[in-house]
Amino acid sequence: MAPSPRSTRSSFMDFYHGAYADDHATWPNRALHLFGTFSGLALIIASITVIPVYCVLAFPIVHAVPGLIGHRLFERNAALGDVRVFSGTHPSWWFMVANHLRAGEALLNLVRGRRRKNR
Repeated sequence: MAPSPRSTRSSFMDFYHGAYADDHATWPNRALHLFGTFSGLALIIASITVIPVYCVLAFPIVHAVPGLIGHRLFERNAALGDVRVFSGTHPSWWFMVANHLRAGEALLNLVRGRRRKNR
């Protein structure tokens, strides 16, 4: 009996530290991904609190376009972009989770850096 496709895939953390990290090697690309992630989250919060709710429909554009620009301009892998989300090599939602995990790590590093400077 052949193994199921699911069993041949790596774990999320293997994906995050391997394939995802390799595809986001330059700092401008990572910065654009962070910008898109935080802008998308800010749009969701704003649409719940101060702007019309239907504005949340712009979330996919606000969230993804900066990362696509980063891949094309700085990683020079125009064919990669978020098209890889649909390749089937990894679950599609892993890419969004990885972007948010990277954003959380960036915030944590920022906070840690400020604490060290204040000592």
